Amino acid sequence: MTTNPDIPAVRDLPGAIRFSKTISEYDVYSFAGLTGDFYPVHINAEYAARQPVGERIAHGALLVGLMSTGAAQWMTTHGIDDGLSYGYEGVRFIRPVRFGDTITVDYAQVSESPDRKRLTSRVEAHNQHGEVVGVAKHILHRTGGPRRDDRA
Repeated sequence: MTTNPDIPAVRDLPGAIRFSKTISEYDVYSFAGLTGDFYPVHINAEYAARQPVGERIAHGALLVGLMSTGAAQWMTTHGIDDGLSYGYEGVRFIRPVRFGDTITVDYAQVSESPDRKRLTSRVEAHNQHGEVVGVAKHILHRTGGPRRDDRA
């Protein structure tokens, strides 16, 4: 979420990747079943209609999962085979993700530790209207395994 005009959008950073997915009812119900998170705002239309959001919405953790997909695609694109997620910082769910929303995740590295073992990236997720729905900082840890281009 870039409200400061001096901070570029993630999509405009060098090496950024972009991943999109339309969120279906099936996605949300499957996620609820997988995680056991059956909170009614996600699966009960009558309950959700009485809430401020007014309709069922996707789980925030599902949005983080899409961010993880962005990280995996970024690593693949940049030839990193030894990266493991060290975690997400500053995760914020800015707007609800509704059934039928197409979410686009932009992911780009913004820094690297001197030993090149820790990479920090910015992540932004937007809906089909260009509205920011989520942001995070992702930290990747390089385990020291071979890079794809180092293999024999």
